[in-house]
Amino acid sequence: METKQSTEGKWSHGKTMPVKNVQALAADAAELTEEAIKRYIRPARADDVVVAAHGDNSSQSIPVIDLGRLLDPRSYQLEAARLRSACEEWGFFQVKNHEIPDTVLENMRNDLEHFFRLPLDEKNRFGQLPGDLQGYGQAFVESEHQTLDWCDRLYLVTQPPHDREMRPWPTTPVSFRESIESYSSELMRVTGSLMAIIARNLGVDLPSDTYVSQALRMTYYPACPVAHDKVLGISPHSDISMLTLVWELNMVGGLQIKRQDAWVPVKPHPKALVVNVGDFLEIMTNGKYQSIEHRVTVNPHKERMSISAFHLPKFDMSVGPLSEIVGAELKKYKTLRVDEVAKVVFSSKLDGKKTKDYAMLRV
Repeated sequence: METKQSTEGKWSHGKTMPVKNVQALAADAAELTEEAIKRYIRPARADDVVVAAHGDNSSQSIPVIDLGRLLDPRSYQLEAARLRSACEEWGFFQVKNHEIPDTVLENMRNDLEHFFRLPLDEKNRFGQLPGDLQGYGQAFVESEHQTLDWCDRLYLVTQPPHDREMRPWPTTPVSFRESIESYSSELMRVTGSLMAIIARNLGVDLPSDTYVSQALRMTYYPACPVAHDKVLGISPHSDISMLTLVWELNMVGGLQIKRQDAWVPVKPHPKALVVNVGDFLEIMTNGKYQSIEHRVTVNPHKERMSISAFHLPKFDMSVGPLSEIVGAELKKYKTLRVDEVAKVVFSSKLDGKKTKDYAMLRV
């Protein structure tokens, strides 16, 4: 494994204020009252409407794409059309038959569960440092009055290897770094396959370094029996990425996407990853593919664990609408340096579609 430390931009620079560990707060059942967790309680909003409450209505269930069929010349055309529709109409889909070995998934699941069950002092050995979002802790906390998310995170820059800073990579359990390395590499393979077909669907040639960077956010959402309907695991936001791949590793739901002004639950699939279009892909396609706001709700009785893998352009690239896609249409977005956009996103709390608001051309 590459252990070199890099001082280059690594998708991790940002400010966040230290806050109490949510897992420790939730573990003290006697103290778990609405008053004790008032910083997490959110005022009711008119747009907090949820449809298809269990995600069983097929008209409100995100598409499922078969990667095996995408890579098979005999079934490619039909499955590629389904992928195009998913990107255009939903901005979210699930991908099955991704062929990530079961051993890679099992090792990653076991090691992450082990890590989150460590004593807080042990986890804090790999905690965030001032000015760096990498490591264990919270993120996007900009004020003492901000409503907080009901979760704890372990955030690591994983690709390319020379951008890794190994200090926040946990060494407990001893196999964890190897598990992260294997899982990260498999996701790069899956993302490369998806992006190649997305580019082909769009009729463009995307250089491979367009999505060479990767960061993993491993998130623990404790159960919240006293106010699960008044807190959120993650605030509504869109992702800065090209593509994000999410594994709901203990099959506890909570992910919801904003669709037609309502929140639609995503039902976990035991053999699939959730994939969503990110802000940079929306910008490059001039809005043909749109990144979608999403959030995570909290279960009253069960903890939830997930791993989000953000696949991103090179930090020093400039990104704007592709000329092959814009054609005679009006450009909707500026061309911006990736590091400039990252500074905007990582400098404040999660709140809707910040990247789009920043990149949108005013006409």
